[in-house]
Amino acid sequence: MKYFTILVTIILCTACGITKNSAVTAQNDVLIEYKAITRGYFLEIKIENQEILVKTQQQGPDKIITISKTEWDILMDKLHAIDLKTLPTLEAPSMKRAHDGAASARLKIIEEDTVYSTTEFDHENPNKKIKPLVEYILSLSKKVE
Repeated sequence: MKYFTILVTIILCTACGITKNSAVTAQNDVLIEYKAITRGYFLEIKIENQEILVKTQQQGPDKIITISKTEWDILMDKLHAIDLKTLPTLEAPSMKRAHDGAASARLKIIEEDTVYSTTEFDHENPNKKIKPLVEYILSLSKKVE
């Protein structure tokens, strides 16, 4: 009986550890891409594994920095507050991009093998459901020089 109790305890502790590690891995298996383009303007932001890459020219150099664990956690909280399956159905609140009044932007989230993407919207004017996430992504990108 003593051996059985020890065996069950080891199995339970191992299972809890696997679950915890899976949650951490799930957060690290996320790629967030934000791209805004118009005639004369280019912005590409990629965030993955606590690193943010910013490109301001299509053929220009990549600028990369590491973001803090706190910033990463805030980003993940904002991301998980969104139902990713609804991204393609979100309507843009304005159409300035139709006449070059604003850059055309798109948000793409890649989790494991699944890609979630919005339709085009005006840069810095996303649907209210993704606005906190987009604003935070843009604020993080300003830290990259």
